[in-house]
Amino acid sequence: MRIKLKTFAAILFSLWIPGFLYAQSDREGAALFERNKPAEAIAFLEADIASGNPAPEEYNYLGLAYYQIGNYEKSAEAFKKGTRASGTNKKILYFNLGNSYFAMQKWQEAADAYSMASVADSSYAAPVLNKANALLKMNKIAEAGAEYKRFLLLRPEDEQRPKIEGLVILIERELAERLERERLAAEEAARIKAEEERLAREKAEAERRELERKLEEERLAAQKRAEEEARRKKMLEDIADSLRDSGDTTNISADADKSLDYEYDSDID
Repeated sequence: MRIKLKTFAAILFSLWIPGFLYAQSDREGAALFERNKPAEAIAFLEADIASGNPAPEEYNYLGLAYYQIGNYEKSAEAFKKGTRASGTNKKILYFNLGNSYFAMQKWQEAADAYSMASVADSSYAAPVLNKANALLKMNKIAEAGAEYKRFLLLRPEDEQRPKIEGLVILIERELAERLERERLAAEEAARIKAEEERLAREKAEAERRELERKLEEERLAAQKRAEEEARRKKMLEDIADSLRDSGDTTNISADADKSLDYEYDSDID
């Protein structure tokens, strides 16, 4: 059974720790935010931060105010600015920054921000769970499984433990099936490669035999031409020899009308 992330949408939605974590403040912007007036709070918070003398928690309030009105880009910008300011609560700012990125579906940026929150406080469980969710969104299920397990170690009594344990079981099953699919795919690739190599060898052997056949045909043709040339040469030589013999005979018979002188003894009286 393969994991389909959409199948676990309901589980993922519940396996979540929201980012509305903040410290108390007596400033006007923070007071407006706490009275659920984020849009009005933003102007005061921006002014305090621009003054160069904000309260450390105002970066977080500003980020949360933008988050509540749905401006996640501005929200992330405020949280990031807070991480660079002195005296701020880095683990909360990075955690809330991760949630802003998560809302924008910037999964890798969210995972990185959650990691920074954990660096700021290794015992802080909330960013571990949310990072696991971000990793699962990216289909990095092995890494996600490890983060879910780490969350359970940090918070063993969490009420979401049964759901998380069920998800971890599904992830481990999927990982095992992926390994099996990879093994089968590797075997298939090896078979295909072996067959391709066999066919290549057969083709090379057929080409070699064809080349040898052509070379043998050329050799026989050359041999036949040589034999034919030798035959014609011998015939010409024989004709030349016969012409030379005929010439000698002609020379001898040229004086045939001359008689030989000899004495003739007759027995006739």
